[in-house]
Amino acid sequence: MIQAFAQKRAGERLEAIAIQEGAAPEGYDVDVDVVSCSVCHSDVHLLDGDWGDVARPLVPGHEIVGRVARAGDAAGLAIGAMVGIGWQCGSCGVCVPCRSQREHLCTGGKVRTCMGRQGGFATRVRADARFCFELPEPLDLASAAPLLCAGLTVFSPLERLGAKAGMRVGVVGIGGLGHLAVRFARALGAEVVAFDPDATKRDLVLGLGASELVDARGPLPAGAVDLLLVTTHASLAWDDWFRVLDLEGTLCLVGVPGAPLGFSADPLMDEQKKITGSVIGSPATMRRMLALAAAEGIAPIVEHMPLARANDAVDRVRSGAARMRVVLDVS
Repeated sequence: MIQAFAQKRAGERLEAIAIQEGAAPEGYDVDVDVVSCSVCHSDVHLLDGDWGDVARPLVPGHEIVGRVARAGDAAGLAIGAMVGIGWQCGSCGVCVPCRSQREHLCTGGKVRTCMGRQGGFATRVRADARFCFELPEPLDLASAAPLLCAGLTVFSPLERLGAKAGMRVGVVGIGGLGHLAVRFARALGAEVVAFDPDATKRDLVLGLGASELVDARGPLPAGAVDLLLVTTHASLAWDDWFRVLDLEGTLCLVGVPGAPLGFSADPLMDEQKKITGSVIGSPATMRRMLALAAAEGIAPIVEHMPLARANDAVDRVRSGAARMRVVLDVS
C-alpha cells in the first residue's frame, strides 16, 4: 500500500490515507519511491481552491526526488536511479509543441503531476519516464527537490530571454522562486538587482550574488534593468515597474497575479518595452537547468519536516513563514 496525505474537500486539512498500488508499470511508466517532496505555493493554491475545482481526494506535491522502483519496458531508467519529477509528468507527444521540444506548451494533453492523479505527498508516485530526470551526482539530493519546479520556473525564462554577461536582470520578490532566480541569473553571467520590501534580506541577496537590494515599496530606480522577472503573485503598480526597465526591456511574470493586469500602452510603444510570462519549461530545458545547478553548486535554501507534518509545512508556506522552501522527508 502507498501511504499518502490527501485532502478530501477544498480548504480542509490533509489526512493520512492508504492507496492501493496499481499493476506493474508498462511502456514509459515508472514507479518512483519518494525520498523527498517540497511544498510549492501552487500546492497551496490547489488545496485552498484558488484554481477552481480539481479531483479529490487531492494528494499534492510536484517537486519530487525519488528512486526508481519499477519501470515499464520502454522507460529506459535503471531500477534504483535517483530522479526528479516536477509539475509536468506527461504530454500528448504529437501536437506541434511536443514535436518541437516544447512539451511544456502541449496543447493535446498536458499531464500535471498532482492534478487528476496522485502527487508526491506520498511514499510512491507513478510518472512518464520522459518526464523523470536523472539527477547529476554533484547535486545535494537533500535540498534538490525545489529545483524541479521553482528552479525550472525561473531558469526557463532567464535562458529564453537571453540572460547573459552584460545584461542587467531584476528579480522582484526574494522567496522560494526569487532566491533561485538570483542564483541562476548570476550563473548565466548577468548582473542582478533584487527587489523586496524586507530590508533584512539584504545580506542574503548579496550572498546569493545580487549587486544590491532595492525596497520594492519605492522609490524605484528608472531604467535600472533590461529584464525584470516578477516572482511574486502580488498585484503590482505595473506602470511603476515598467519604468524600472531600460529601453526595449522585458517584464516577465512567473508569479500569477491575483487580479487582471492594468498598464499604460505608452511604454510598449514609445519605448518598445515588452511584457511576457512563463510557466515551467521543456524536458530539455530541465536537463540544462539541472546540469547548470550541479556545475555551479546552486542549491535551494530549505527547511526540512517529516511527511507526517505535511499540514504544518503547508501552513508555513501559506503564511509566508517558510524560509524559502519546506522539504518533506518521506524516506
